[in-house]
Amino acid sequence: MGKTIKYSLVGAVVGAAAAAAKARGGEASGDLPVQAAKGAGAGALTGGLLGFGFERRAKRKLKKRMKLASMVSAGAIVEAARQAKPSITKQSRKARKAALKAAKDAQRRGRRTAKKVGHRAAYTADLARIQADHLIDVGRHKLAS
Repeated sequence: MGKTIKYSLVGAVVGAAAAAAKARGGEASGDLPVQAAKGAGAGALTGGLLGFGFERRAKRKLKKRMKLASMVSAGAIVEAARQAKPSITKQSRKARKAALKAAKDAQRRGRRTAKKVGHRAAYTADLARIQADHLIDVGRHKLAS
């Protein structure tokens, strides 16, 4: 829309100036403003049409350029992904190995803890049995005396 308005204004000025110069060159009559106005109208119409055509052309060129730019940028993204794939797979492999190692370590620690708890439970059960035997002996001793 901007080019249409600009070219219309330029066309109006040029048309009015041309009509005024043509009318002045021949004879001095009172019809100079009317001829200048007609020239300005014709110039504005011509300038508006030219501006509209140029604007459409610029939009088409811009659309074509943007399509080309998007294809180039899409190609660059695909190429960057191809370049990055080996390092990404390497990092994922490392992360997977680290996760497996952490899981195995946790399992090992769990087994050790379970063994320790089992040993403590067995020790506590032995102590409880010894104390129970002692209480039974003390009770028998009291009954015997």
